[in-house]
Amino acid sequence: MEPPGNCQACRRVATESMLRYHRGADVVHHESLLQCDICERFACAECLKVYDIISGYDFLCHECARELGAPGPPNGGH
Repeated sequence: MEPPGNCQACRRVATESMLRYHRGADVVHHESLLQCDICERFACAECLKVYDIISGYDFLCHECARELGAPGPPNGGH
């Protein structure tokens, strides 16, 4: 499935800056929206974070991360 042009969590258009995902202190650049490993929604970098839970590159939107008890962004995300 091809990623949409809009984030499915916040509905904003995916711009270059919204494709810089965070993995701890590192930034993971991607050419398109990444898909949450749990709910399978495509989300921008403000709505999804790269976690090191199982594979080291686990993609979770902030809503799914909260449900799993993973630490989310300091501002709560979308």
